[in-house]
Amino acid sequence: MSRPKTPAKEITLERLGEMLLFAAKLVDRKGSIAQPILDRCEREYLAAKQKQAAKGGSQLDRIKKMLEASP
Repeated sequence: MSRPKTPAKEITLERLGEMLLFAAKLVDRKGSIAQPILDRCEREYLAAKQKQAAKGGSQLDRIKKMLEASP
């Protein structure tokens, strides 16, 4: 029998930040063997941050700008 799938958490910028901190702690504990994990987390975090900035920040920021532009 197969196990039911656990719903995945949404990967937000905050979640990526948490993963980045965890990876840094892992490198501090385990040494350079864990460095690729930290490097990957850092790339993912920076890419997500850049993507968010490119689309104008958070959804809240986007809506606020839209409301300010309304007559």
